[in-house]
This record gives sequence, C-alpha cells and structure tokens, in this order.
Amino acid sequence: PPKGAKALLASATAALLLLISSLTALVAAMSERTSIPDAKTLQRLRSDYGQAQSREAPVSVAMAQQEPHKEPGCVKKTHRYFCGSVKATSYTMLAMISFAALFWVPIIWYVIVPAILNMLAGATSVNIKSATMADPTATNMKVSAVVEINNAGPFGCDIDAFNATIHSPPEDSAPNGRPIGWMVVPPFTLKGNGPGVINPSTVMHVTDAAAFNRMAKRMLNGDAVPWRMTGESTVWSMGIPFPLSIDKETTFPPIQLTNYATSNLEMSHGNTTTNQLVIDADVSFYSASPMRLEGFGLLKAELYYDVSGNNPDLSPAERLKLAGPPLRAGHVKMGECHMYDYTVVQGMNTIKTRIYLDANYATGQSLGRWASEFDQTIVSVGPTNISPFIDGIWEGANDMPGSSITLYTATFVTADTLVKGYNPKTGEPCKVWVRAPRLPPPACLRARPGCVRSIQPHRRSQDGGIDSCDRGSTVMGMNPFKREWFIKDIEYETYLEQEYEYSGTFLTKVIPGQENVEVPFTGGTTVGDLFNIPAVSFSCGRSNVLGRTFSKPGMWAGYPNHSPGVGLSYPPDDPNTTDVDENLQARLADDVIPVPPARVAADGTKIPTSYSLTMPVHPIPGTSVDRSGDGPCIWGLKNLNPFDCCMTTIFTAAACKAAESGKKQITVRSSGSAVMIVDGVELNISTSIRMPVTYTKDVLQFDAIPPASYGVLGHVVDAGFGCDDLRFTGVSAR
Repeated sequence: PPKGAKALLASATAALLLLISSLTALVAAMSERTSIPDAKTLQRLRSDYGQAQSREAPVSVAMAQQEPHKEPGCVKKTHRYFCGSVKATSYTMLAMISFAALFWVPIIWYVIVPAILNMLAGATSVNIKSATMADPTATNMKVSAVVEINNAGPFGCDIDAFNATIHSPPEDSAPNGRPIGWMVVPPFTLKGNGPGVINPSTVMHVTDAAAFNRMAKRMLNGDAVPWRMTGESTVWSMGIPFPLSIDKETTFPPIQLTNYATSNLEMSHGNTTTNQLVIDADVSFYSASPMRLEGFGLLKAELYYDVSGNNPDLSPAERLKLAGPPLRAGHVKMGECHMYDYTVVQGMNTIKTRIYLDANYATGQSLGRWASEFDQTIVSVGPTNISPFIDGIWEGANDMPGSSITLYTATFVTADTLVKGYNPKTGEPCKVWVRAPRLPPPACLRARPGCVRSIQPHRRSQDGGIDSCDRGSTVMGMNPFKREWFIKDIEYETYLEQEYEYSGTFLTKVIPGQENVEVPFTGGTTVGDLFNIPAVSFSCGRSNVLGRTFSKPGMWAGYPNHSPGVGLSYPPDDPNTTDVDENLQARLADDVIPVPPARVAADGTKIPTSYSLTMPVHPIPGTSVDRSGDGPCIWGLKNLNPFDCCMTTIFTAAACKAAESGKKQITVRSSGSAVMIVDGVELNISTSIRMPVTYTKDVLQFDAIPPASYGVLGHVVDAGFGCDDLRFTGVSAR
C-alpha cells in the first residue's frame, strides 16, 4: 500500500487499542469498588484516610444505629474511583486518559491540525521567479518554473504530488474565475520558517481554450494576471502525514513584448500562383519578462496596414494612434509573416522571418513608402497556426523603418536632356529641319516680322514636337535588394521645394558677323533679314511645378549600349533586312527598366548597384502659370518646343537662383507610382521621394537652337535665354 495508506492504517490501529485499554481499565475499576472489603482492607483504608484504630464498643452500642461517618477527602460519589485503592485510582486515571485520547485525538488529528496546516498554507507566499512555456499542442503545453515559496510554518515538510485545477482571473460572469485547465504538480520539499526554491516541471492541459486565450492576451499586453490553483494533497511533517487542501493564488509574470521592428528586408522571389511577393527579413523585439517561450517552431501571424494612418506627414505618435492596434475599418490585410524557431527570452530577441505580401493596393503603398525612406506602422495579429488556446492572443504594432537606400537617388539635367532631347522613333537627337525651311516671301519677313510664325519645316523634316522628341531629365536609382527586378509604367509629378516667381525675355539674335550670310533657297534673303524677330516677353506667376515625368517606349533612345537585364540582350540585327535594324527597334520598343542586383562584398556588406534612365518631362495639366498666353515659347512653333515659356524656363530659373547662392543642386520631390515586377508578379507601388537635381552650366544659358541639333542654323543664330534675361519678382525677389 502507498505511504499515506500505511499511516492511516497505523492511526486507526492505535485508536482501536486505546479504546480497548480504556474500556478494560474502566471495567476493572468498577468491579474492584463494588466487591465487599474484608477487615484488613477496611483497616488499610482507614489508615490511608487518617482514621483512628477501631475501638471496641459495647455490643448494645455497636448494634445501635449510628449516623453515617463523613470521612474527610471523600465527600462525593466520585470517591468510588478516586478514594479507593492506588490500583483503582490508577485504573480510573488510565481510563479517563484513554477516553480523552479516544475522543480528542481524532479531533486534533483530523480537524485541528489540518486547520492549522491550511492556515499556515494560506499564509505561505508563492513567487514565480521565472517560467517557461514550451511545445504547445492543440490541448496542452509544457510548463516549468523557478518558484520561491515562503513557508510560514515552523517545521519543514514534504508535499506529495497532486492534481491541481487552474482557474482564470475573476470575471463578471465568474467571480471566482473559471476552471481553464489542470496539471499534475510534482512532489516537492519545503524547509521551515523561510523561503525555499523549487523547480517544478509539468504539462498543463487546457480545458477552456477561450478563457485561457483571454488570460493570455492580458499577459501579452503587460498585465500581471493572477492564476488560482486548487487541489488536495498530503503534507508530511516529522514523518507524520496530514491532509492538505490547497487554494492558492499566484501571479505569472507578464510577457509584454516591445520595440517591434522589421529590418534587413531582402526580396526573395515572386509567386505567380498565389500572386505574392516573398521577402526575407529580421524581426526584433524586446522582452523584459522572466517568462520564456520556446519550442513553438514555425509561428504565423497576419499583417495589416492602414494607408491613411501611415500618411508620411503624420508624427510617430499620430501614426501609432491611427495605424496601430486595435484593428479598425481602415486596416487591410497585406500578407502573412512566418517566424521560424520562435523563441522569446528576457532581453533583445531577433527572429528570422519570411514575409508573404499580397500584391494589393495596401502592399504597394507600404513598399513604396519604405523605398521612400518613410517609417511605417504595421499591425501583426497571431499566432494563427499553434493551438486554439494560443491563436490570436497577440495584436501589436510592428515598426518598420524606411529603407536606407531609396528607389530613386538623384536627377541631373543637361542641355542634351532638356534642350536637345532624343527621338524615340529613331534613337537620334531631335532635329527640326533636315533641309532648309520653307519660308514666306522675304518682303513679308522685312515688312511684318511677326509673320515669321508662318515658318514651316520642309516636307522631309523630322517633327520635334511633344510626340516625337523626348526632352526631360536623367534619373538615377539604386537597388536595395540583392536580386534583380524590374520597373515599368513610371509616372511621377515633380515639384520644386521652393516657389519661383519671375519674368523674362526670349531673345532671337544673329551671332555677330553672320548677319549678311545668305539663307539658301530664299532668293537672297540674309540671316539678318530672316531672324530680325522681336524679343518674346513672358511673365510667370508664383509656382513650384516642374512637370510630369513618365516612362515610355523609346526611353532607351539615348542608350545605345543598354541591356534589358542581367544576362539578357536584344535580338541581333538581321543582315538580310536592309531597311530595318531589329536590334534598334527592340531597344526603342522596350519600356521596362531593369534594376540590377546589389553586390555583396567579401565581408558580407551589401553594395547597392546604380541604374539610370532618361524620362521626358511634360506639363502637369492645369498648372500653367504663364501670364503671357503666347502658346509655345520658341517663335510659337510646337515643332521647336511645344511648351509655354514658364514650362520651358522654370528649371533654368531655379538653377539661376541656386547659382546666386553658390548651390550646385536643386531639391525636388517626386510623387507618383510605378509597377514593380518580380518573377512575373506585378505590384503597383507608390513613392514620394525627395532628391537633389544637379544641373550643368549649359542649363544656365538656355539655347533653343544648339548647333549639335540644328546644324548650320545653330551656328548663325542664338535663340534662348540666360540668367541675365530673367527678373525675379514676388516671392523670389527676397
């Protein structure tokens, strides 16, 4: 039989023996007092109670009736048991002691002692110094702890293993808490009058997943949650077993995880089956809790993003309030996060993570803002795959700092890109006339200079208009990832950080010494006669609009050595076709920008790889501030320049203002969208990037008819403007 059963059997045997002995003594005492004493016994009794020797009395006296003699010390009936012989008295005392033992021992043993033990147990404090939850399944998990128990009792004791029921904290519908599970508490030993440390390890079986889930959520939110444990056990002290009822409340340490951040994002691949982008990243967080989590394996969490709540103009506190937890109507699921070998220890934790991003609007906004160096807040909800009593206990904010490498890093503008431009149909620099222009009669030119607006290009000319001549800027960028990907359908609106207000003059003048040169095919008209054109004055209101930039077929016209991607090339020119260059046609038809992979140094450092492309700049509809209203700025001819004078001169004006203070760059902000392509998965990303624009000196002196593009005409005529021809007014006059 077990140890406790033996002790109870011994106790019952002792009680039975006490009962038998007491009954025997009582019977013996009663039988001795009811026997008739002889003369010798009477003499001894008189002697014991101080009576004199018997005196002889006359027979008549002796036979006479006498009053009862009251002997001192035996005044009550109890003298039968206490005023008898020593033996009788001893039996009587033994009987009374046995009776008292028979009556009081069970009461002391089964009532008083347990009450005292339970009182001492109630006064005992239990402090969980540290704990570990591990290897959760659908219905249970392993639990181990380092527990300090301050024993209020004077004696050390051993407590047998027992089944403990775990209760949740009190609720409105359950004031005493709800039973949420049970565990077997292993046996342990305590020393008396002081603290003792035990290291129990067991398995907790969860019976109410919903109640456990609510309690675990509070713990993860940083609350100190009380757990109540009840059960029945046996306590051994000085080798004696006593029953013990346990009803003890203790507090598990909270598991608040803070400073969540995502870093080291690396594009892994695209999955066209699920329409997802797969990104590897590190997730880090801090735990101040002595509670440890381990053996959770792969832990999955859902990711949610609030587009308006992550507006870059918001402060971090406002962003957390609007984009952080709890989930609201504005939060959109953007994907899922898989954390491998999920473990939480006290201090800083970093976990390798794979993020599966759905190719939707929220993801595009988030990735674009990340590439624009904006910090963001993402809400993670999980786990979603562990067990019913743990799933969904976490709903927290995850801080994602912006990338240290922007998608577009800089822009530069030269006369080649802004003035000359490239023909997207031929890949050559833009030209207006191949041969001489068809002119109106010389008399018209001399009599009415304004009629030069009727100058028309020769029928074999190449159109220099908006559809056939791309003028703009060269954009440079860097790849923040170690793998190649692609961009297409870029469209950005670019604004200068500073507003400009000015007026100016567009001059057309013959280069000195060239006035008398005869213009071919004009019947003797000289250059001086032909280009005796009044200056065009213009006035530009307050504006910071630079223009709309976009990608399109022909964007690689100025890049004869362009490659469509790593290890890729355009088809070679077919020697059997003499009128078509297949290689050139493929390059001019290409509207996709390859983003080459970053390089990795020997020490593991990532070295971003740069790329560049030239995109045309067009006016943003509805933003013209040209007050002169004369239409195209250069002689009113769209084939020379389709834009008004303010659109034509704004960048030169900004460069002239920067040059006044010795600055070599102008800062702009470009906001727009592009389509990101990874292994066939397309995602529309939105970015807003602040970047510097570098200008060259030839931008400060705008020449509308450069010799490189217009041949002999460019050598005899200057048409354009410079810093000296601009007058800053209004906000720019300061």
